[in-house]
Formats: sequence, structure tokens, C-alpha cells
Amino acid sequence: MKTVLLITFIVLGFILKGQEFEVLEKVPKNKKAADKEAIVYGDFIQRLGFSSGGFPQDVYLKNLNSEKYYRFRAKPTYKSRKDNSFCFYIPTGRYIIYSYFWTQSKWYGGAWHGEPIYKDIDLSKHKVGERLIDEEYLDNDSVRFIFEVKDNSINYLGTWHFDDINVYFTNDKDSFDIEIKSQYKKLDFEKANVSIPK
Repeated sequence: MKTVLLITFIVLGFILKGQEFEVLEKVPKNKKAADKEAIVYGDFIQRLGFSSGGFPQDVYLKNLNSEKYYRFRAKPTYKSRKDNSFCFYIPTGRYIIYSYFWTQSKWYGGAWHGEPIYKDIDLSKHKVGERLIDEEYLDNDSVRFIFEVKDNSINYLGTWHFDDINVYFTNDKDSFDIEIKSQYKKLDFEKANVSIPK
């Protein structure tokens, strides 16, 4: 088991290329938006359903303005629900969705998975040991999903469909606002900017 954990941390370090990731702070349920704070919210559909067990799942972001990296917990620990709402404070700027990390529950513990997130690239066609796409091309921010967060604002990021290797995003704001309003009664979601990753 110690060997598996060691290999996991080595692979994680390689994929993240030694970057330091700041953890986004979750918005408290009774909080109002304050001056100089930006908030992002949406719905996250995880790769696994019940087979995720109690393992968390994380999404990593890069702020293109500051060049800083951030992480948020898209699926909380000990939850097996397929979709999970999220609501976090975040610095303003333009962001790319950098990578996704998840663990599949197994009889011996869990199988860890980490994958970069790209748009318009069918990652299911990639096989271990094959180089189908030029690495330089993949390092280009234009092949990443981008969204923007404005100063002192609430920003709806849509429904994040990570239930398939080729992720996509939909705008379900009207129905989702009704659901999340029951959790965050003091936030004015009606005035939120719509910033679906593109």
C-alpha cells in the first residue's frame, strides 16, 4: 500500500509539473457577496457514481492573468452522489481548466486517475505509449476550456459534465438557481454573470 501511495504522489507531481496550487475557499451558507470578492458556482457531474466510494475529486485551474494555479473540491469526500453543486470564492481573471483528479473505489482501496482537460480533442483515442498529438500543441492555452471571472461579482459556470473523458458544459441556470438558492439564501443568483467555459 505504501508503494502505491508513493507512486501516486510521484505521478501527481509529474502531471502538475511542480506547480503550487492554492485551494479555493468554499462560500459559507449564510454569506453575502462582499466588496472585492468574486464567487463562482455551478453543478459538477462526476466521472463515477457509487463506485467513487468516499474518495474526493478535484479540479485544477490556472489564472491566465496572474499565472497562479488553484484547486477546488468538485466532489466532496464521503459523498457518492453523481452531481454536486459548488460555490467558491475566487480571484478575478481569465481561467483555463487545467486538470481533473479522481479515485475509483477498488477492493484494495482505490485506483487514482489524473488527466489534463482539453477541448475538441478526443482523449479516448489515445493509447499508452502512443503520441498522437504534438506536445507543443497541447501546451497551447487555446486548446483549453476558458472562463472569465469579473470583480465583485457572482459568476455562474454552468453544469460541468465530467462523467465522460471528453468533458463539456451546459447552461442550466434557471433550474439550477432554484436548487442552489435553498442552500445560499443570501446570495443574489439572479444577477449572476453567465460564464460557461468555452
